[in-house]
This record gives sequence, C-alpha cells and structure tokens, in this order.
Amino acid sequence: MKSTGKNIYPWAFGTSFLILTGLIGFLIFNTYKLEDKNYQIGQLNRIQNAYGAVIMDDKIFPGGDAIFQTTLVPCLPKWYEKKINKSADADQYGNHCMNGFLDQMRRQQSLDSIFRRIVHQQGLDTTLVYLFHFDKLEIYNARDRAWTTFYALAADDRAGLISGKLKRGTNNNRVFQLSVSDKNPIPYRFTYSLYVDYENRGWRLVQRMMPVFLLSLACIVVIVLLSYRTYRNWINQRKLADLKTSFLNHMRHEFNTPLTTILISAHSLIDRETGKDDKEVAQLGRIVERQAKRLKAYFEQVMGSVALQEQEAKIVSVSIDRLTQQILKELHLRYRGEIEIQYEPLAADVEMSLDEDYYFSILDNLVSNAIKFNDNSKKTIQFSWELQGHHYNLKIVDNGVGIAVADQEAIFTAFYRGKLSGNKPGLGLGLYYVKSYLDRLGWTIHVAGGKSGSGTIFYIYMSNVAFNGKR
Repeated sequence: MKSTGKNIYPWAFGTSFLILTGLIGFLIFNTYKLEDKNYQIGQLNRIQNAYGAVIMDDKIFPGGDAIFQTTLVPCLPKWYEKKINKSADADQYGNHCMNGFLDQMRRQQSLDSIFRRIVHQQGLDTTLVYLFHFDKLEIYNARDRAWTTFYALAADDRAGLISGKLKRGTNNNRVFQLSVSDKNPIPYRFTYSLYVDYENRGWRLVQRMMPVFLLSLACIVVIVLLSYRTYRNWINQRKLADLKTSFLNHMRHEFNTPLTTILISAHSLIDRETGKDDKEVAQLGRIVERQAKRLKAYFEQVMGSVALQEQEAKIVSVSIDRLTQQILKELHLRYRGEIEIQYEPLAADVEMSLDEDYYFSILDNLVSNAIKFNDNSKKTIQFSWELQGHHYNLKIVDNGVGIAVADQEAIFTAFYRGKLSGNKPGLGLGLYYVKSYLDRLGWTIHVAGGKSGSGTIFYIYMSNVAFNGKR
C-alpha cells in the first residue's frame, strides 16, 4: 500500500501540474487573442472617420474615379460577355484588364500623403504603417439576378496591393472594407480594404502583456516549488514514519524480552516458597513480579501512544448493544473482584459502523480509570443508553474520586494528570486514548461531575452521521 502511494503521488503531482499549466496557458492565449482584437481600436476608428471625409466624393483616393472610368469601366462589357458565354479567353482577358487597372492605380495613387496627413491631423503614432488592398470585383448577373465574383485576391496576396508598406493584413488590423459601385455601363462592385498597424505588432502586444506573462510564470514557479516542497516533505514524513515503526518494533522486542525474563524469574522464586528463607525470597519475587508487570504496562502505554498515530480504523457494521455486552463481560472477567460493572442493555436492536478494537479500548480505559482513581471499598461503574433525537449516547457513571472542573478541559491531553488523581500510579494516557479513538470514529465525549469523591459521569455522543445509522 505504501509503495502504491509513493508511485501515485508523483503521477498525481505531474498530472495536476500539467493541467494547471495548460489552464494558465489557455487563459493567457485567450487574453492575448482578446488584446490582439482590441489593440489600437481607438486609432483605427479615428483613421476610418478621417479617411471617409477625404474621399467623400471620389473612389479610393482623389482622382481615383477618373482611373475607374478610363481604365476599368471600358473593359467591363466585353469581359462580362466573354464570362457569360464561357469564352476560353475570358479569364485571360479579365486578368489583363485588372492588372492594367491596378498598375494605373498604383502609379497615380496619393494614399501615402493622405495617410501621413491623417496621422498628423489626428495626432496618431507616426510609426503606424498602412496597406490598401484590392479584394474583389463583382458584376451583377441580370440573368441569375445575383452578384458574380469576376476577380478576387486574398488579403495576403501582394498582387492586390494598391499602396502601403504594411506586410500583412488581418481582421484585427483592418480599418474597414469598402465597396464602390456603379451602374454604367453595367452594374459592378469594387471591394477594397485598408489595414493599419505597427510593423512589430506582435512584440508590442507581448510587451503590453508582459506583466500578465511574468505574473503567470511566477505563479507556475511558486506552484512548482510548493508542490516539490510538499512532495519532499511527504517523502521525508514517510521515511520518518517507517523509521518510527521500525524503532517501535525494535523497542518492543528489546524491552519485552528482559521484562518477560524478569517475570518468569520472579514467578520461579514465588514457586520455591517452602522454607523460611524461601518465603522471604518468594515475597521478594512477588514484589519483583508486581513491579515488572507495572513497568511492562507503562511501557505498553507509552508505545501505544506513539503507535496510535499509525493505526487505521477498520470500520464494520455491528449491533452496538451485543458488542457492548461482549466487551463488558470480558472486562468483568479481567477485573473480577476489583470493580462491579453494571450495564443497562438497549431495548431496540441498533447497528452502528465502528472499529471494534477502538470501541474495546474506549471502554477498557474508562473501566481501568474507574478502578485506579477510586478510594471506595466497593467500586462500581455503570453503563446505560440515552436516546437523543435519532442518535444514541452512552452514559458512564462511576463512584471514583471525580474530575475537578478546572481539569475537565485538559484531562484528555496526553500525560495530563488531574488535581484529584493524587499520588495514584499512571502516565495520564488513559483518557487521551479514549479521546483519540473517539476522534477517529467521529464521536465526541463530555465529562460531568466536579466534586471530590462524587464520582465521574461521561457522555459519549455517537452523533456522526457518516459513522452511525439506526435500524
């Protein structure tokens, strides 16, 4: 299981990092596209308005209409007839007409001076460059009652260049796409576009988005460092946990072996009780045996408090009443003659999901404390059930020394001993175990009673829906 976890963690980290990086990259890309779309939109609108005022009564540029009338318009009727009649030289004739027309437009255009004047008048950036581009020529087909494209050039086709130094026209830097039309001698429509941009538009956009890029890069670096640090910490914790488990197992073996040897030797001394000298030896053997058992119990408690963090709950669904009776019968046999254990069984059959070992340890520690911290000659502890809403609570009452009110908040802390515990032997781990097991099960505990000699009342609230169910 541990090996599987070690293998899954790097894959989970790598997958999460790739997903996160892809998401950030996707957001940056879309931000770039949006920035590219809206870049210099204010300047483009001002250029469009100013250009419209310049060529209000002409075509493309002042004097452009005359070029249309002398160069392009005379060719249109013949071109139209060839096209409609599907003449073999229709396209060749059309290319000849358009090439001559576009060449004439390039030679006589005044767009350079117009653009510089617009830039100056509008106070725009003088590093802007432009591109006037022919898009298509359409002629109205009276037979089909539709516009037919006779000649067209793509935006990146330099053959359609009329004027300008801009190398590439796109939808994002296009100021407008206009069509000029006339009915004579036949209906035609001439479409062209104006593009305005910086030569280094891409680099300008990158510079403008540099804070976003740097912040995103910084976030990715921080996430990588934190994830790597987390992964390294996790690896170190696993190593420490494995080392701790190995140490605990080694310590149990090293301590249990001599303690077991001492107990066996003490028991052998007790069995030799025949003569006077042997009786004294046997008495010393009983002392050694009693103290060895006490030392072994303390050692197991300390080892248990450390190993508790490594335990995993084994949740099963059981009848809480039958399980409680079985545990208390076992504890009755274990502590026979030391305490009277009373139990009021449930009237209904209720199933709960819990860890049986946890539940046994909870009851065992409560009974053990009721014996240890009790000065009465007849020690008693009573278990009963209370129904609160849809959940059952276990009530535990003993006749021991009680727990002072000032100690009730801290009594479940490891190695804490209350004021009323006096010089009783113990390490202060019993109620710590109880609280730890209850936390693992999602249950809570409340303590009542604060007067010396009045006993203690515990309430265990089994109210966690995820672990409880009434049948």
